[in-house]
Amino acid sequence: MPRLPQPAVAAESRPGMPQCTEVEVVVGSCVEYIDPLHTMAEEMARVAGLTEQERFHFALAVREAATNAIVHGNGRDPAKTVTVTFALGADALETRVVDQGRGFDYDHAADPRLPENRFKTSGRGLLLIRNFVDEVSYSHHPGGGTQIHLVKRLDP
Repeated sequence: MPRLPQPAVAAESRPGMPQCTEVEVVVGSCVEYIDPLHTMAEEMARVAGLTEQERFHFALAVREAATNAIVHGNGRDPAKTVTVTFALGADALETRVVDQGRGFDYDHAADPRLPENRFKTSGRGLLLIRNFVDEVSYSHHPGGGTQIHLVKRLDP
């Protein structure tokens, strides 16, 4: 399991929220890291005050993003890393997942709901992500790599 760096310290901005509000983890592109990242997402969602169902959905979205980065983005190359950053703010829990792969055309990803895609064994992750968080955006990094940014808004 990867060692976690010390999180950045920020001023408390939500009642009961810890002062440490950002955690960043860098892992090699090995599928064995997906479960620990999922667990970390569940814990961050718990700290953020999400309901049990919201925690499940948020953690599943992070799991899918991390799986895509490890398997599709970096091609399971253990020499390439995936960086997952959780940031807890007063009104949102945000996660960024960044890989070092070639990138992909997220605007033209296959829709798993279409008849020709229904029986494919992959391709549902992006749909799940879009349905389980409030905002999703993608960007490419100069020199390679894709970032997916997930935002789960918090109730006041």
